[in-house]
Amino acid sequence: MSSLVGRPFVGREAELAAVFDAVGRVPAAGVVAVVVSGEPGIGKSSLLAEVGRRLRDRGCAVAAAESDDVSRRIPYAAVAAALRSVAGAGPASGEVRAALEALDLTAAPDATWFGRSCELVARALTGLTAERPAALVLDDVDQVDDDSLALLAVVLRRVTAAPLALVTAVREHHRNPGVEELLDRLERHADVVRVRLAPLSGGDVAQIVATVLGTPVDDGLAHEVHQRADGNPFFAVEIARSLRELDLVAVDGDRARLTVSPSAIRLTRREAVLRRVAPLDRDTRAVARAVSIFRRVRLDQIGLLARVSSLPEETVVDAFDGLLRAHIVVREEDRGYRFSHALVGEALYQEIGPAQRRHLHSLISARLLDDRARGLAVDEMELAWHLAESAPPGDLRAVRVMAQAAAANRTTAPETAAALCARALELLPVAAPERAGLLASQCRALAHASRPGAAIGPGLAALAALPPGADRSRCAVVVLSSMFLVGRFAEALRLADAELAAGDAPAAMHAQRALLLVFTGRHAEALAAAERIEAMPLTSAAEGVVVFDRLAVLTSMLFRHDKTVDYANRSLASAAGQPALELQALAVSASTGALAGLVHDASWRLRRAEELRERAGGHAFRGELEMARVALDWFGGAWDACLERVGRAAAELESRQELLMLDGLRAIELEVRTWRGELDVAARLAALAAPSSPNMSRLHALAMAGYLAARGDAEGARTVLVRAVDDDGMSAYSCALLGRLVELDLAAGRVDEARRVLGRLRVVAADRVAPWSRTAVRRAIGLVERDGAVLREAVREAEVGGLVFERARGQLALGQVDGSAVEELLEAYAVFQRVGAHGLRRQAGGRLKELGAKVPRARGRAPGVLTAAEENVARLVQQGMRNRDIAAALHYSPRTIEVYLSRIYAKLRVSSRLELARVLDGRS
Repeated sequence: MSSLVGRPFVGREAELAAVFDAVGRVPAAGVVAVVVSGEPGIGKSSLLAEVGRRLRDRGCAVAAAESDDVSRRIPYAAVAAALRSVAGAGPASGEVRAALEALDLTAAPDATWFGRSCELVARALTGLTAERPAALVLDDVDQVDDDSLALLAVVLRRVTAAPLALVTAVREHHRNPGVEELLDRLERHADVVRVRLAPLSGGDVAQIVATVLGTPVDDGLAHEVHQRADGNPFFAVEIARSLRELDLVAVDGDRARLTVSPSAIRLTRREAVLRRVAPLDRDTRAVARAVSIFRRVRLDQIGLLARVSSLPEETVVDAFDGLLRAHIVVREEDRGYRFSHALVGEALYQEIGPAQRRHLHSLISARLLDDRARGLAVDEMELAWHLAESAPPGDLRAVRVMAQAAAANRTTAPETAAALCARALELLPVAAPERAGLLASQCRALAHASRPGAAIGPGLAALAALPPGADRSRCAVVVLSSMFLVGRFAEALRLADAELAAGDAPAAMHAQRALLLVFTGRHAEALAAAERIEAMPLTSAAEGVVVFDRLAVLTSMLFRHDKTVDYANRSLASAAGQPALELQALAVSASTGALAGLVHDASWRLRRAEELRERAGGHAFRGELEMARVALDWFGGAWDACLERVGRAAAELESRQELLMLDGLRAIELEVRTWRGELDVAARLAALAAPSSPNMSRLHALAMAGYLAARGDAEGARTVLVRAVDDDGMSAYSCALLGRLVELDLAAGRVDEARRVLGRLRVVAADRVAPWSRTAVRRAIGLVERDGAVLREAVREAEVGGLVFERARGQLALGQVDGSAVEELLEAYAVFQRVGAHGLRRQAGGRLKELGAKVPRARGRAPGVLTAAEENVARLVQQGMRNRDIAAALHYSPRTIEVYLSRIYAKLRVSSRLELARVLDGRS
């Protein structure tokens, strides 16, 4: 942040204190993020520079980077710049150099590149914190390239326990979805503190003007500058300089004052910025305008700068030195030279005019193309940017360059690749034959970036023009998969039917269609199609993985879980040792098995997938892996971890429109919150629209029925369950749904109705092999028949299947039927206590008392001692404040307050704001 050297730091002590208050929490809390926001020129960069300076004075490592619209076009530019700032001798220098080498994309990356780079960057940041806390300072984070944001989202999660502060600056009212997604993900596992910079006071502006003029100023001059600058320190400096240069101020006694009436001054904020270059001679000003086209220049580009400014090279050299002396251009380590403030460059750039700007970009791109033709090294991304800004519609050479740059970045930087495709498409005529290939490339890049919702549009447009063949088939499969992930099942099925009717389609498309048949209720057709697809020839390892993972999902939906495991194994075998394909096979099969309650099978697949992810990384299959982790934590009784994962993953899945996985996470969270008695949090989830997919809608119905029953609406719960089970009993989760219906009828004293439902459950479950289904069936039978032996079978089934919570529920049911099952009741009591299911814990404790057994002391999962931050939140709740008001008061986001409340409720074993207030009143 060399551009800020010498600028007065005035009036921001309160904001600086807020930043350091947050930074001071990192030794105990781990990663804490600070987001400084405000309009351009308000002092964000100055504040970050001061933070960096003071942290370095304390001996802390500070990895800092500034971004602009040039570096935003370079994949991983922000992360690399931050690491270069700490690459010298010092802590973790070896790790930093290794990470920088990994981020050098000059060599073709292999399939393990992203994961290896994430690991090396994580090690580098962790190494910086080895001796004392460290900071990652990102100025203008809304200009950070999308691929750096994607990498940071992974890395910051991995280093969450390290004493690291992330300090960022964003422009107010400048929306960057990638930044919002990064911060939203951070809020799931770290504190995010927001500091907004308001306009400076009149006294602060007077101090700035006095510093610029070198003498105190009178109230009239201070007021005029403050009014014209709107309290913005950057514009206050520029306006003060302009007034001095225009001889509109004079020193009277020991104070400066205006020499004319304020009404005679014609000076706006923009004019004040442009006056920075007004004193320069014509040639120097021309060079400054040319630099604004580059935004960042190197000394070896002086010749090109001369051509753009239409001046002799010797003149350009002198003019460039003049810009340096005037502090209009500053040197930035080994990255060349840039404007001292982005606003100066923006003002000059806008001054040029659109036609001239395009012409100058064209001159630069022509020179770079000529250099490339002569075999000289050219930055392809820089060339692509200048072409994007200058190429006229129909420029096929520019389209080819951008298409090549997109292809080179599709694996390592899919967001950048997709953006390049979009710009190239803007240049092509509607009927150009190249459009179809570019659209297909954009579709694949967006799908690779786990953005299925965005991939569908260009994919469908490509299919409208692509001729039959391998390229069309690959594009169609990507579109069908994307539609599936966002829940557009009927539309996807129509597309699949049309593609199959058009000609010879690959096995992958047949498999995708068979899966869509299940999701549209055509179960028998799906099973028949699966048998045919097994015998179809496979053209590649990738197709084998796709075919068998689709068949695994299909058979899981139809309760053929022995076939599910077989297909999952065949999918993995088809990968033939290729890491990216193995990751796909394992991730899809892990999420499929986990949602079916196949805990042991899903667990080993997830472990292997995570090992591969560490090595191979990438953007793909994040939704499947998160879904598998959440479901396994749910079944395994690791409910704290389950809810934390849901909180982290939900925002990302929503932003990427992976609605199928998002619906699953929300259903599981609703189920867990209900069992815990956190009914006010559950109410928010229950109020959301029900999922449209057949499997997630049934899982949601299971959770919704539990929630309604907990609220006392037994009839509403029963209605939800009855509607969720179809006539043939082949709907997803039918055993769990019918089992819950049996328990609901028994609780209401409707024994005959419970027996009727049980009869149907026996028929539906006749060929079910999954431990979850078998456990639910045996528990229902045991409860209706009051058969202790059958309930012991239910407990064993759950134990063998790794279903910790279901085992405890079976033990509670056994204890209610069999008076000798004291040990089982004690074990169930301990599980309910650990997971926070206190209603069930009290039931187990009550039954133990009836049997004359000693009830264990009810120690909560957490000791009921709140941290200082939790205490602050709890006291504000006690005072009646709403979440958004608490968030504003404590500089948190509303979502962070929700997370805090969840922890507080769990620690104090309460389920509402009213109960919390009563507990705190009692403590007082």
